[in-house]
Amino acid sequence: MEGRAIVPWKQQRFNVIVANVVPFGPSKQEAFSQQLLRACVSTGWSFNSIADPEVQKLFHDYIPGAMIPTRHALSGKILRAEVTRVEGEIKHTLHQGAYSVLSGDSWRDLAKIHQIAFTHTVERWTYVLHVHDTSAKKKTGQLVFELMEEEYHYIKDVLLLTMIGACGDAGGDEKRGCLLFLQKYPWMLVMDCWSHQVHFIYILA
Repeated sequence: MEGRAIVPWKQQRFNVIVANVVPFGPSKQEAFSQQLLRACVSTGWSFNSIADPEVQKLFHDYIPGAMIPTRHALSGKILRAEVTRVEGEIKHTLHQGAYSVLSGDSWRDLAKIHQIAFTHTVERWTYVLHVHDTSAKKKTGQLVFELMEEEYHYIKDVLLLTMIGACGDAGGDEKRGCLLFLQKYPWMLVMDCWSHQVHFIYILA
């Protein structure tokens, strides 16, 4: 404004206001724990990493309202709750009695643990069923057959779906397991996994 000098204003005091940390409510804490579990599984993080001081500091500094679950809680009650949720979601999403095809494969991970994993395909979607640690067991076709039968009853009795077939490796213990399964359930469609067959073709070519 004309004829009026501009006097710079100086702040006399600087007040620091520290807000209290508001802890997550029960529903938000449950959602946080479930998402943390899903992140650990998706990225392959060890549950032990949750107790790492730097990880704890990260959560404490940037998500102070969250209570960080222990590795025992993550691998225990939180994991069981997630399994129950997913099973319920599958029952709700898929039509009861929908056709399902079982698939299985085995491998050794970086820790040399021998595992047999099963998935199933239903209504054009593929879901993981179970991964079995068989390191302490004898690798036989009978073992594969028994695990396949467990998965069959899980699909039928828990997921309430209709299993119509199985797909597996064309050799070794898995082949024997599939043949034993076919003997007991002759109406099943049992087939070789063509991913393995194409792999063998490239190796032999």
